Amino acid sequence: MRVVVFVITLALLSALSGCATKHYGRVGVLTPQEKAFMNCREIELDIIRTQGFIAYIDKESDFSMRDIMAIFGDLWIGNAMEKSAAKRSAMERLGELAGLAMAKQCPGRTVPKDG
Repeated sequence: MRVVVFVITLALLSALSGCATKHYGRVGVLTPQEKAFMNCREIELDIIRTQGFIAYIDKESDFSMRDIMAIFGDLWIGNAMEKSAAKRSAMERLGELAGLAMAKQCPGRTVPKDG
């Protein structure tokens, strides 16, 4: 009987911890069509949007109840990997946008920093 209770408890903890990993999403790489048709203002807006995505990742990665569940399941490895992959996708897109802005000879900032 103790073995059955132990197995059920272990199964429940595993199920809960599997749901504990956070999912931030990703931003895609620039498509050839975007590279061809984006103007400087659109590039700047996309940079701001991507920076907002990074801020969202940083905010959501703060400690929460889901982190407590993740401790039991994967010792934070899943959350750390998810955060890293999401940030990497955003940084790659920012790099592409910066390169595109240079190729199109866009001025420093086409959108005010605070607006």
